[in-house]
Amino acid sequence: MNRMFGFDAAAYSPRYDSHGFVHIRGGQTRQFHEKLSGQVERFLEANRLGEWHIGEKEQALYEFPDDADYFTELLDAVSAVCGLERSTLVLSERHIKAYEPDAGSEPLAHKDRYASQVAVGLSVSVPSASKLVLYPSDEAWENPYSSSAELRRGIAADDLPERRLGKVPPMEIKDSDGDVVMFKGNSFWHTRLNPAGTTMLYLKLNDFGCDPLKEDPRAREWRNRSEAALQLEDEQLAACRCVLGRSVDHVQKRYTRDWREVPGVVFWGSGPQAIDEREFKLLQACGGGRSVREALEAAGAPTGGEGLGLIRRLASLGIVELTPGA
Repeated sequence: MNRMFGFDAAAYSPRYDSHGFVHIRGGQTRQFHEKLSGQVERFLEANRLGEWHIGEKEQALYEFPDDADYFTELLDAVSAVCGLERSTLVLSERHIKAYEPDAGSEPLAHKDRYASQVAVGLSVSVPSASKLVLYPSDEAWENPYSSSAELRRGIAADDLPERRLGKVPPMEIKDSDGDVVMFKGNSFWHTRLNPAGTTMLYLKLNDFGCDPLKEDPRAREWRNRSEAALQLEDEQLAACRCVLGRSVDHVQKRYTRDWREVPGVVFWGSGPQAIDEREFKLLQACGGGRSVREALEAAGAPTGGEGLGLIRRLASLGIVELTPGA
């Protein structure tokens, strides 16, 4: 049977639990690594993400081969190693990352976006001088933003990692072709020393249902399911389970200069979608296994036609996801 990984996931769980990262030497099967290496050049040419050309690094969207269920294997392995809830695990990013031959030797440390609870790095081609550097024990708080650049804009100059981490001993990981690394991507400052010529596949996951880039292979399935629920009669709709839409980047409240609150929902790459205060409270009530009726009750909204009208509007915009027959 074709497999992505060749290790016992449970054996690495204690180390991840205590350290927040694991380095699994030769963690990819030889067969999968050969397949991945062959995919890289094709994907960088055909699936290059122009908007993701960051500094000295090219990125391309990765597609799982269709000769086995590698995606399910990934979810199983990450949930077992990292202690995440398997039933709610989401793949929020799947990018091939290739550093330019003339990339600088010491890129700035960064944290991944909020949706990257766990970063899984599959080493494709790693020159001998290249090293992954983590700071797992200092400043290990979650990046609440959608990118590392947004995070840096909100940090005072004296608090930037190049200032605060200068005297902190880093954790250097000398990975090689075929290795697997898992670490807390949105919490640990990290970088890669001497990255020139390095090629990686990074798969980012979380178990809180956040997929702002819509890169989880099930994204269309989730949307179709919600659209089917919108065709139900009111009584059936009220019984559906409701959650905040996986493609929602964040929910916000902003203030005008006269201090009026303006709630909104933001999707990746677009401006805020206006919602009112009733809808804001309803979004806070969704999730946790609640049905639509239970969410409406928790938000203090009518459970009949008016409240269901709010749910229908939010679901039609992708702000809420519905599961029929819950």
